[in-house]
Amino acid sequence: MQRMILRTIFAATLATTVSAGCGAQAQMPAATADGAVVLGQPVTLNLGMPTAGDCAAQAAALNAQALVLVANGQTIPGARASFVCSAKGELLGTASTSIAGNGDDATQRRSAWQTAFSGFFNLAAPKSLPVAFGPVTGGITTAPKMVAIQGASNRDLGLAAVWFALVAALFLLAFFRHFGRTDAITPIAGVPMPPRYLPPYSLARFQLLWWSGIVTASYVAILTVTGSMDTITTGTMALMGIVGGTSVLAAFQDRRPSDDQTRRQQHAALYIAAAATNPPGQAAMAASLAQVYPPSEGLLPDLLSDAAGYNIHRLQLLAWTGVLGITFLYEVTRTLGMPELSANLLALTGISNGTYFGFKMQEQQVATPTGMTQPAG
Repeated sequence: MQRMILRTIFAATLATTVSAGCGAQAQMPAATADGAVVLGQPVTLNLGMPTAGDCAAQAAALNAQALVLVANGQTIPGARASFVCSAKGELLGTASTSIAGNGDDATQRRSAWQTAFSGFFNLAAPKSLPVAFGPVTGGITTAPKMVAIQGASNRDLGLAAVWFALVAALFLLAFFRHFGRTDAITPIAGVPMPPRYLPPYSLARFQLLWWSGIVTASYVAILTVTGSMDTITTGTMALMGIVGGTSVLAAFQDRRPSDDQTRRQQHAALYIAAAATNPPGQAAMAASLAQVYPPSEGLLPDLLSDAAGYNIHRLQLLAWTGVLGITFLYEVTRTLGMPELSANLLALTGISNGTYFGFKMQEQQVATPTGMTQPAG
């Protein structure tokens, strides 16, 4: 029943998104109710009646200068202006405000608009900016006009939010339902696995799914608003490489022969011995069973502890992963693009992951049975 409900919700959401997306391709986005220009629409400035000379001649002279749009003192690269005369003889200048595209020029336009807006944090709120036309080398040629400009339409933001929430929910469901726990533990003969047994959550898997969800959901949301498919930065790829490498090493460490396997066998022997007594030692059996098949203690205890208790190296990795992820999302909403993480941030992330893995190699996931010593080596 739950699967049927989830499939119905997914189908309805997908159909709504696709139909809205098709409508977006069929026509230009409509202006907002307050008359603001949404990025992606052309902006037209009425420069008034020419002070001297013929309007057509002045329009031709301005067209020959290959002027571009200048918003809030920021030159918008590639937004070349076109000048014509209205029926009243007024000089009109029009330029594109598109932020879509996949090349370096599109990236530069988005960066220029970000500077003009002083950030995109509130995409739905229009800002009144002084807009003019000027040379590509900087400066302005025409008198500035105040124009209300909005970073994205409410429709585009709504679609982006739907896609982001859908992708994030899928990764969240994947973590809690299937992919967030450690690999299944191999059963030991004579020691039955508890019914509905759930292994502990894995910190390395949490980090991998956390970043995979953030990057994928951000990519889909940016694509919805800007139409750009080339938004993955070098820093983002390096970050995913660090996280993926840590997950591979952690999985390798969990699978390699270790003293935990010896301790599991020792607890299994104690379980079998307690079960053979008359009457069976239920308390001893339960204590040994919890070590043969370590159960999940809950999300945070699983992520932050081993058999010896809570560990600082796990806390530092979890804290840094959370802080950097929130910062990453803030930059995505502010710039409509993936942040280009600095070498220092990537180095700190590598140090955090390396510290975690170095200590993980020494962790003890199964407690030593009472009265037994841990094997040397």
